[in-house]
Amino acid sequence: MAGRKLPGIGAEERTTKKVVTSWLTLILSTLLGISLAFHFHYKVPAPTNHNGYNSKTGLSDFSEHNAIQIVSHLSDTIGYRIVGTVEEKQSYEYIEQVITQYKNEAEGVLNSPKFDIWVQHGTSSHRFDIMDKMVLKAYTNITNIIVRLSCPIDPENPESRGCEENAVLLNSHFDTTLGSPGATDDGSGTAVMMDIIRVLSRRDWTSYKNAIVFLFNGAEESLQDASHAFITMHELKDSIRSVVNIDACGTTGREILFQANSREMIEAYKQAPYPHGTVMANDVFRTGLILSDTDFRQFVQYGNLTGIDMAIYKNSYLYHTHLDITEHLQPGSLQHLGANTLAIINYLAQNATLTGIEIASDVVFFDVQGLFFVVYSWSTAYAIQMSTVLLAFGYFGFIVTKTHTSSPYRSIGSILISYTKSVLAVCLSMVCCMLLPIAISFLITSDHFNRHMAWFKHEWYGAIIFSPMGLVGAFGIQYLFYLLPGPQHFDMEYGTFNSLMLFFATATAITTQTGVASSYVFWLYCFVMFITCALNEFGLRPAASKIYLPQVGTVAYVMSGFTLSLLYSDYAYALIDIFVPLTGRMGVDTPVDLIVAIIYGMIIFMVTLPYVAHVHRFGTKVLKKLLVLLLLAQTAILVAVYVGGGSYGGWAFPYDELHPKRLFIQQLKNLTSGEVTVGIAQADHGPYIQTVVESLENELGIEAEVRGGSSNMNDWDSIYPFSAFLGGYRFDVQPYIRQHATKEIGEELFDSLTGPFPEVKIHNDSYNPKTGIRSFSILCLSPTYTWTVIAFDGHVVDWSIEDEEPLDVPSHYVVRHVSGYGNDGWTMDISVKVPESDHEAALKGKYKIRFEFTALEKEGFASRNEERLIGGVGIMSVVQRSLPVWTTTTWLSSVVKIWDL
Repeated sequence: MAGRKLPGIGAEERTTKKVVTSWLTLILSTLLGISLAFHFHYKVPAPTNHNGYNSKTGLSDFSEHNAIQIVSHLSDTIGYRIVGTVEEKQSYEYIEQVITQYKNEAEGVLNSPKFDIWVQHGTSSHRFDIMDKMVLKAYTNITNIIVRLSCPIDPENPESRGCEENAVLLNSHFDTTLGSPGATDDGSGTAVMMDIIRVLSRRDWTSYKNAIVFLFNGAEESLQDASHAFITMHELKDSIRSVVNIDACGTTGREILFQANSREMIEAYKQAPYPHGTVMANDVFRTGLILSDTDFRQFVQYGNLTGIDMAIYKNSYLYHTHLDITEHLQPGSLQHLGANTLAIINYLAQNATLTGIEIASDVVFFDVQGLFFVVYSWSTAYAIQMSTVLLAFGYFGFIVTKTHTSSPYRSIGSILISYTKSVLAVCLSMVCCMLLPIAISFLITSDHFNRHMAWFKHEWYGAIIFSPMGLVGAFGIQYLFYLLPGPQHFDMEYGTFNSLMLFFATATAITTQTGVASSYVFWLYCFVMFITCALNEFGLRPAASKIYLPQVGTVAYVMSGFTLSLLYSDYAYALIDIFVPLTGRMGVDTPVDLIVAIIYGMIIFMVTLPYVAHVHRFGTKVLKKLLVLLLLAQTAILVAVYVGGGSYGGWAFPYDELHPKRLFIQQLKNLTSGEVTVGIAQADHGPYIQTVVESLENELGIEAEVRGGSSNMNDWDSIYPFSAFLGGYRFDVQPYIRQHATKEIGEELFDSLTGPFPEVKIHNDSYNPKTGIRSFSILCLSPTYTWTVIAFDGHVVDWSIEDEEPLDVPSHYVVRHVSGYGNDGWTMDISVKVPESDHEAALKGKYKIRFEFTALEKEGFASRNEERLIGGVGIMSVVQRSLPVWTTTTWLSSVVKIWDL
């Protein structure tokens, strides 16, 4: 009987109408979940346009209207606020002026807080490791503006200031990187903090338990110097118990909580009215995959503080570019950041106990579509996750027993083998869904196809380009498993649907044992599939009939398809919004097409998980046709990519004005050799740099020299260690300058360079023949220059770099130094062990160490088109007019000189 029945299984369901209707129902439920997640994920609060007073609460309140005015003044009026420039001075003077005005206005408010202001000028040094490179940092005269709000002074006991013993620190930076006016990075954080000071200084502080310290730090982009200065040297450092850091790497959307290191501070984030954050972001950031860092690092490393780190992160195509301006800041983004920060910081000052907070990573946290925030301990997570796993395995045991009971001819062993095969098939479907898109990435980046990064311009392009092949991988494995010998499910759809639950139960069990908090994502899938399978088994399956019907109800597919796509799409949006723009600055050697292909393969599998079971609903013939349709769709997409890419304006060309290719262009004047060159480097893997190079070759009449390896890194010492990611070309521009000079040029081009020039000298030089150690002080004088770098080789045994011992073997050292406005020099003490072969020369004072010195000119070409002319020629202006509109440039004008001292 069974043999005659088998060919008819699902026959009634295999009509075109039934196939289309069934698939359409599942697809629509998935799209509904994706759409709803999109709505919640990209929703920002309406910006407030009041002047800072909330008529509903009767309190002063955060206003995006006020904050935008501050951002505009910083980024549009002052502009590029690079440490050491006059704009740095204008920035901290403006901040101090506005804050002083807030202080004066608050004096007339009853029970307003005690309002203290400090201006810190710090000089020190520290070690800063990034991208597997050791960077020694020194800084001189950098500036911090510090504000403290604390409980009102008691007239009867003015010396009692217990409320100042414990403080929460709120930090942002007002400086900018070399290539950007920094409206969001970090004008947004600065503006939010300034308006929060205005808000809180006008409230009644009699019930506040703790103080709030606001740190406006003036040197973050120079590798976190100003935050180091505060947490190691300022008089308030020992009162700080926790920190809230706000920064930005994008211009739109919600802020995200992406770092947290204590349960108490994560609980504080629950006060945010618009929560957005997950422990997944915390875990990913800790891996170092995201090549970025914030001041949060300094507070943890040197202050042993707990805290949270938040940032506006969407549309980071404009991050660290000339396009980070006020007009590109999405209305509502500042309201989101400001309202959340105010709620958190107010709670910590008014209600929280800041003492006894310990650093901890064993916390699970996530928001649910921005509606509420969930926090629980890892012990709770472990209990919940493993209990769900046990329930899932218990349900599986029930299914096996029931199957054996209803079909006695099928032994329990054969049933277990069939489920083992189908769980393995699910696992391989996931793997192939992630790996097969790699084939597409190899194809589009091949020499013949040459459509690198066709997905870059819009984050969702990757879904179009890679999804069909991902689904071919997932569904193809299901088809191939029909061909394997051995027991199979009587109903492959039903068995695979249960296997999805079993796979995620197994994955949850394994990842839970690792202790990784992000394993809660596997638990969510396990839980949803367990509930759906149970409901299907006990209520959603079709009733028994003479005709065999599919044993997975349509409602079960709708439930699982909608719920899983809703949950995972929220994470997927955050993931692609971070990683896709990030590929534009990950370096020339990073296989970004491959990385993005894997990411989209993972997303398509997780979002369409129920499809893996649904492909069995109509048998192998329909499955085979589905695979052919997907391959045809993939082919059509590849044709469209080829036709629509390759030249500016096409849909698959990766760049445009608002999604630009990042270039670094440097005029390098070698004060040792007299050479003047222009270097051009790219920060991504895209091939279109050749278009730029050819344009410059035509303009300058010079053939470019390809630079690679250590020679290229040395060219870009001024931005070490980021130079390791750049691929570059170099132009000898001396012939062009001589040909187009409007002023007389001597025989040596060097004679036409305008000074002053930096000097490096040695003082207090001594040699101890007993120890073989030479000790001296380096003195650098660099008026009109900033961001100096000195590199040397030697066996250093002592130095003036604080809190860091030199390496115990001869090594290559790079010391980056930055000086605040008004300071033109710095010193560093070094003791080196002289090689035995050079002891005699050292005794005679003839032992020399070679120092390679690089410095940036302070002229602001990016902001004001200022540059030092050579023979009346401004070479950077010449280069600028040759660049395509789809590029954005970080401009550097540097000098380099070698001293043997």
